[in-house]
Amino acid sequence: MKRYFLSILVLLSCFSAFGQREIIVMDWDVVKDIVKEDPDDVKQLVSRLSAPTLDTTLTFNDRIIAFYGQSLISNGSEDALVDEVRRLFSEKKYADTLVKAREALAINPLNLVALDRAGTSIALMIESGDTSYNKDEAKQYFNRAMRIYNTIAMTGLGNEEYPFCVTTVSDEYEFMRNYLELYEYEEQALIGSCDVFTLKETSEYYSDKKIYFDATRPLEILAKALGL
Repeated sequence: MKRYFLSILVLLSCFSAFGQREIIVMDWDVVKDIVKEDPDDVKQLVSRLSAPTLDTTLTFNDRIIAFYGQSLISNGSEDALVDEVRRLFSEKKYADTLVKAREALAINPLNLVALDRAGTSIALMIESGDTSYNKDEAKQYFNRAMRIYNTIAMTGLGNEEYPFCVTTVSDEYEFMRNYLELYEYEEQALIGSCDVFTLKETSEYYSDKKIYFDATRPLEILAKALGL
């Protein structure tokens, strides 16, 4: 019950209308309270967000609690596996990539790198003639990732005042490439609590020359790793 009460607070306190569209500004303190009070409820939201078929009863507020709450629950414990996923994928060992991606997703079902590489590995193996996999399985990974990209998009506008909120630095790259089709940048800088990219080219999905990400959570994880 407490989780639902706090969920309403997130909506009422952070749901704001702007000229372009409506966004839900992330409040990490509120999400931390929700995870502390009702972790099982957060896990249920994660399961619903991860389901093969989209749960249309999930609100964006629910999605935000699921995605950002999961970051607090798993707390980066899948990172070593995700590093292996990246290495194996770069070596074109797609079957092994898929195995490690599934292990990472068993810890954090909403890890964007693991979802993307799992789906892409299956697609590439099918393309090479491997009949052990099917397109529907790849599509499930891509669909889950798209739900997360849509969730991140709801947290900001990408400008200095309303940056997109992420859970890891890798979220930034995945979001830019796979959602906004932004592939190259001239400069990356940390300004306050924001990671800022100066883009070489814009796209039909993002027209500003700079894109801002709220790096509060990545900086928190880094500080903890450094013992600060």
